[in-house]
Amino acid sequence: MKAFRSAVVAALFLSLPALAAPVVHSIWSSHGLYVADSTGRYTVTSSNTVVAWNQSTNTAFVNFHGFAGGNEYDFELVGSPAIATTVDDITGVWNIRRNGAFICTGCTGTAYWLSQPAGTGSYFKFYDSTNVFHFSAYIDARKDY
Repeated sequence: MKAFRSAVVAALFLSLPALAAPVVHSIWSSHGLYVADSTGRYTVTSSNTVVAWNQSTNTAFVNFHGFAGGNEYDFELVGSPAIATTVDDITGVWNIRRNGAFICTGCTGTAYWLSQPAGTGSYFKFYDSTNVFHFSAYIDARKDY
């Protein structure tokens, strides 16, 4: 009986990490959808995006670099740890540039719909708190652990 109890306890301890939900996530995209700023909303013609975050520590990295409406755009999460992170969103402080010039510095905003699966036409979005600045991109690949 004692051996059986020890086996059950060992099985429980070994299975606990498998039951824990992933808290570290990353997304990659080379297929942007739209960019918006105070001049309008534009279809992205070329882009690369990387998103990585840890829900446990709010440590996060987001960088969107793309071309839309004849302009070059960069959206960068600059405050890490972020204000808040979940499996589905990152809220933090951002710098946004158009053609190398800052058009929004230290603005707060949220990247969301980050929990979507890769390769199914799913996409994620970013909006600043004033809903003026935006980018969106398809999720080409992801890793969660």
